[in-house]
Amino acid sequence: MAFFLSKPFWTHSLKVVDYWQCVTCGFVLSKTHVEMDPDTWAKINYEYHVSYQGKGSDQGDPKWIARLQDQSRMIQDADEIGLLNGDDRWLDYGCGDGKLSALLQTNYNLRMLKYERYMPGGEDYLDSQDLLPNTFDFVISTSVFEHFTRREQFDAVHALVSERGVLGIHTLVCEAVPLDPRWYYMLPVHCAFQTNKSMETLFCQWGYTCSVYNVDAQLWLWFKRNPKEVEDIIRSANVRADKPFYIFKDGFVDYWKCPPYRRV
Repeated sequence: MAFFLSKPFWTHSLKVVDYWQCVTCGFVLSKTHVEMDPDTWAKINYEYHVSYQGKGSDQGDPKWIARLQDQSRMIQDADEIGLLNGDDRWLDYGCGDGKLSALLQTNYNLRMLKYERYMPGGEDYLDSQDLLPNTFDFVISTSVFEHFTRREQFDAVHALVSERGVLGIHTLVCEAVPLDPRWYYMLPVHCAFQTNKSMETLFCQWGYTCSVYNVDAQLWLWFKRNPKEVEDIIRSANVRADKPFYIFKDGFVDYWKCPPYRRV
């Protein structure tokens, strides 16, 4: 990696944050967060997220609730058409206050287990010792990948997915991370910024075969199944009216090749 830029914060125990960039794929990571004491990083995460978690809105992300609703609608539909395998072992990794799980339960009677590292959870939250490798048929991570400081943290999410399971991901992905400290996505708790190339690298290294993307939900589903099998399901599903529309690719769907300042 090589030095990318510095950004002053002077809030949340941060002064100046240094970002570095992978010269191969363009992935950007905060060196300051990587070297931060884990307790300090946990405190920043908690203080930032407790300001809106458990509430009905987030000033920093005004589309938060609407996006979760679209994501729950997409998940229900994906299950209905056969992209997912029932809801016996579904997991929301980094679920925050559990809004996505609640929407699935209330609107569609679908059950999703929950795990959260930084925010306090209830009795229905899993502990870290419950996160056994290869045991979840669907693992979803929404607005989480931008909070990781180590490659092993990304790998740990993928490791939970069963042999024929599906990985769901929502995070901002750029064709190129803008060289501008004023970029709105560089927040005190965001330290990792993906590009299409870096996501494709993870996709291939983890052994996924094909993927779909829904624009309204801003959500990827990554599959280990035969791409032809998934493509046939998508082709039939996309002729329906008033249902989620899926973009399919034999590989990683590099949809967000838009200008990096577009709000997603």
